[in-house]
Amino acid sequence: MKLNNLINDKRLSKNNINVLGLSENSTEIKSNYIFFLKNTKNFKRKYIDEAINKGAKLIIHQRIRNLDLKNFENKCLFYEVKDLTRYMSKISRKFFNIKKNSIKIYGVTGTNGKSSIVSYISQLLLKNKERCGIIGTLGTGIHPHINNISLTTPNIINICKVINIFRKKGVANLAMEVSSHGLSQNRVSGLDFNTVIFTNLTKDHLDYHKNMRNYFNAKLKLFNECSNKKKVVSIDNYYGNKIFNIYKEDKNIRTVSIHNKEANFYASNITYSESGINFCINSIYGKKNIKTKLYGDFTIENILLTIASIVKNKKEYNFFSNKISDLKPLEGRLNKYVKKSFPIVFIDFAHTPDAIKKTLVSIKKHFPKEDIITLFGCGGERSSDKRKIMGKIADSYSNEIIITNDNPRGENPKKIANQIVEGINKHSNYQVILNRSKAIRKCITSENKNKIVLILGKGHETKQIFKKNSIHFSDKEEVQKAFKL
Repeated sequence: MKLNNLINDKRLSKNNINVLGLSENSTEIKSNYIFFLKNTKNFKRKYIDEAINKGAKLIIHQRIRNLDLKNFENKCLFYEVKDLTRYMSKISRKFFNIKKNSIKIYGVTGTNGKSSIVSYISQLLLKNKERCGIIGTLGTGIHPHINNISLTTPNIINICKVINIFRKKGVANLAMEVSSHGLSQNRVSGLDFNTVIFTNLTKDHLDYHKNMRNYFNAKLKLFNECSNKKKVVSIDNYYGNKIFNIYKEDKNIRTVSIHNKEANFYASNITYSESGINFCINSIYGKKNIKTKLYGDFTIENILLTIASIVKNKKEYNFFSNKISDLKPLEGRLNKYVKKSFPIVFIDFAHTPDAIKKTLVSIKKHFPKEDIITLFGCGGERSSDKRKIMGKIADSYSNEIIITNDNPRGENPKKIANQIVEGINKHSNYQVILNRSKAIRKCITSENKNKIVLILGKGHETKQIFKKNSIHFSDKEEVQKAFKL
C-alpha cells in the first residue's frame, strides 16, 4: 500500500513509498516497513539503528527527548505524532483494510472465565454453521484449529493482521480475550466490538496494576473507550454490579446471574452430580432445562454469559440452548481424568484466590462424600500477597494439601512455598514437594482411589519456567504417566 494512502500529510507526499509491512518491534522490520518507535523507559537508540538497517523506510514516534534525529534523516523518514498507540491503530486498520463492523467481535474481559467463554462462543456458533476466529490465552486461529501465541491480547498490528486473514477466509465472527494489560496498553484501541463481556474481577496482576482500582479501571476501558453495540455483565460480583450501575440506562446491556432473578438471564434448579451439572436458564425468551457434562458453578456463569452474548431473539435462544449439552471443556479447565483403582483427577488453570475457592467449592458440590487432595503452587515474580490467601483457602476446603512449584521464574521456590504455607494451619495435613512431577505421582496412587485430586495452577500449559530456563511440562502428561505406574 502506498504511503500517501496511509498518511495524508504534505511532509511525506514526496516520498510515496510502497509500504510492505508494519511493526513496533525493531527485530521484525523488513524492507519497506513502517517502524513504530515506542519512547519507553527501556528505549534505546539501537532500536532505530536496527530498524533502519533492516529496511525501515519510515519511523513514526512521539516526541523523544535528548535524541538528535538529524543523524538519521538521510537514512530514513521520521514522523512525529502526539499519541503513538492510537496512531498505530489507525494505520494498522488502514493497512489491513479493517472497516467498521467488517467482522463481528466478541470481546471478553475479567480475571477468570475469559478463555472458556471464548471457547463456548466459538463452539456454539459453529453449531449454527458460523465460523469463529479466536484470539486468547490458548492461541489464535479459526475454531477448532488454534495455534499458540505469546500474549493473551496481541498488539493492534497483529490483531488487524489476524482479522484480515479471517475475513479473507470468510470468517464473520471473532471471539477474543481482552486482558487488563492489553487494555492498559491500548492494544485494542480503535476496534469496533459488537459485544463486550465482563466476567468478574478478583485479586490478580497487582504487581502490574498496583491496586484493585487501577485494575478495575483498566477492565472498564473495554466498555467506556471501545466502540460496542451490546454489553453483557455478570452481576454475581461487586465489580460486575458496579459496571451495571454505570450502564443500567443503556438499553443494550444484558445481565446474568446464578442467584439474582432480576438478571436478564439467570439460573435455577441447579443440581450437581459426578457426571456434570443440570440447571434451568430463565430469560425473556423463556425457560430452558440444560444438561451438561461440565463442572463448577463458574461454568454455569460462563454459559449464561455466552448465551446472553450470542442470542438476539427467541429462535436463536432455543437453538443455542439446545446445543449447550454438546459443549466441551477447554483444555486445562476442570478436565476430568479417570482410571480404575485410581483417584478421580481434575486439572484446572485456577491460579488466583477466587478461582481456587470456586473450584474447590464446586468440586465439593459434585463429590460431597469424597476427600479432596489439592495440589498447587504460585507463580514467581507475580503478586506475592495472594500466596498466603491461597494457602488459607486450600486449607479451608481440602482434606490434604501438597504445595509444589508452579512457574517459579526468578524467585526462590522455597520462599514461594513458605509464603503459601503461612496461610495453612500447622496442624493440617499438608506437605511441600517442590518437584511437580513427584508431587503429582504422590497424589495419584491406588491408596487414594476413593479420593478426588485437584491439580491447580498450570492447566493447559506445556512448559515450566525457572530462573535460567524453561522445561517441557504438562500436568496432563504427568497424570497419564501416574496412571500407568
